[in-house]
Amino acid sequence: MRIKITKSLAFAWVAYQIFLVISPGVLSLLGQRVVHLGFALLLVWCIKPFHFKKENTSLQSIETIALIALTLGIVTYLIVNSTRLELTPWGYTWLDKVVSILGIIFILEATRRILGKTMVIVALVFFSYGLFGNLIPGTFGHSGYSLTELSSKLFLTYDGVFGVVLGVSTSLIFIYLIFGSFLNVMGGGKFFTDISFALFGSTRGGPAKMAVVSSCLFGSISGSAIANVVTTGTITIPLMKKIGYKPAFAGAVEAVASTGGQYMPPIMGATAFIMAQMMGVEYVTVIKAAFVSAILYYFALILMVDFEAGRTGMKGIDKDELPKIRKVMADGWHYMIPFSLMIYLLVVLKWQPQIAGLYSIISIVVLELMRKPNLKTIKNIVVSLEEGARSAVMVAIPCATIGIVVGVVLNTGIGMQFSSLMRSMAGGNLFPILLMTMITSLVLGLGVPTTAAYILVAIIAAPSLVELGVPLMAAHLFCFYFAVISVITPPVALAAYTAAGIAKADPNETGWIATKLGIAGFLVPFMFVYQPGLLLMDDALGIFIAILSSTIGIAALSGALQNYFFGSINRIERSLLLISSLCLIFAGLFTDLIGYSGFLIIVVSQVRKYRVRTKNQIIIEVNNNTISIREDIK
Repeated sequence: MRIKITKSLAFAWVAYQIFLVISPGVLSLLGQRVVHLGFALLLVWCIKPFHFKKENTSLQSIETIALIALTLGIVTYLIVNSTRLELTPWGYTWLDKVVSILGIIFILEATRRILGKTMVIVALVFFSYGLFGNLIPGTFGHSGYSLTELSSKLFLTYDGVFGVVLGVSTSLIFIYLIFGSFLNVMGGGKFFTDISFALFGSTRGGPAKMAVVSSCLFGSISGSAIANVVTTGTITIPLMKKIGYKPAFAGAVEAVASTGGQYMPPIMGATAFIMAQMMGVEYVTVIKAAFVSAILYYFALILMVDFEAGRTGMKGIDKDELPKIRKVMADGWHYMIPFSLMIYLLVVLKWQPQIAGLYSIISIVVLELMRKPNLKTIKNIVVSLEEGARSAVMVAIPCATIGIVVGVVLNTGIGMQFSSLMRSMAGGNLFPILLMTMITSLVLGLGVPTTAAYILVAIIAAPSLVELGVPLMAAHLFCFYFAVISVITPPVALAAYTAAGIAKADPNETGWIATKLGIAGFLVPFMFVYQPGLLLMDDALGIFIAILSSTIGIAALSGALQNYFFGSINRIERSLLLISSLCLIFAGLFTDLIGYSGFLIIVVSQVRKYRVRTKNQIIIEVNNNTISIREDIK
């Protein structure tokens, strides 16, 4: 019975969201968001029933029915009174206040069931600050709110649960989660994996590079680093172990590769939609700005795994064991059409993102029905709809919870106070504030979804960066980048721990190796803050110099971290690579000259070493049971 109700709710939710895309003006903004959250809560009650100490199916059923009834009551009450609540804010009845308190409790309980306690604790800390701020002396104190006042502000206005964050989940993110679900269920995920196998499987350390590329392609549409690890890691991690990578290293590679998918255009794990709303820019603008830095992230990871393979003498997979690129493209070329259509509609025709997403979904369905007009395709469509709705729950509920935090920040002014404190601690210098923002992102991202971590840091730290002259786009992408990275950094490295389970490796060791592999990528956000050309916010020459400097800087840091640079290096060479990489972070003639010069010295040194190694190569030949040794002069 529970399964049938869950399926019915999932299909109804998808139908509702498609209806909103086609007819957005039928319901008020508050009404749209209320229904969206209502569906998410109902699905949580069905998918994640309360676990009693003694398993009791009857009690679970009663509890689920009660929660469903109360949730429907709250949704109905808010829709019926939406006009009054929007037109006459702050004049709340006693029933309004009861509904508000109950709504906040439901959101926190739903968050606990699907995400655990961490995010609930974060929300409760901020909520408590809103209640008892009058007890805090000094800068961070405020007048304080009563329980009913604060609950009403957070649950009945646009300055809380039903604010911008949940609004983006309602109008944009849901459609793109359905798109990703369709693409994956219909075989797009396997297609991207096979492409990476065919292109990189036979190269040095091939399986690790396959993991990087396949996770990059799949990660953008999955919206979750954990989902990406589980999907692609079950294939790539065993292959990495097979050719000699240690289990912890194999898990770390997959974790870092899967994590970066949330930063990779065109979908960027759906957080780009919220970022665009917060900055007041078009979604396409975010995609364009993030593209180069996303490529640099994966370039850094490719170098790290390649240098590791070279240092340890690993080989690739035999070509006979790999899929052929022609066959892969022949079987799956049609999966590129939805992506191409989406980019065309967004970039060229400049359609609204939700409309572009809907047409891209339709293109997948039409193509599959044309290729395989059978019952299995129909079943896959049904599965895609249900899986997409389940994925949306994992976004909508955190968005509602983060709305509580945002509401407290807006109503108490703590965001401005924190920004002021950061500026005073850094003495008005940019680099210390960047470091503090990075640390804040990594800390707030512990066990919290990327979207939530980004929003928390953006509302607290981004204003300080902008006041110090950092472009608005660079400031928000900086916060987002490190919110993404937080899922691979200990002590709560969720992506790394998931990969460690697949690799059967120690979770902490996997987390620390993942951090090391990702450190080369840590340079990227600092580079685009100091060199906006990486965000395509400069003239052609400035963009070229920024990309060149960043590419060389990342290559140098990767070599220094792996103690290998297309060959073994000594301590002096390693130190020079490290100095060169750090100098190339900052835009400037003097620092660039040092960085380029140091890198060139290492390249020349490596070329000389290579010539020495290959000049007199001893070759052993076996002919007719006779062994002969000759010197191969090159």
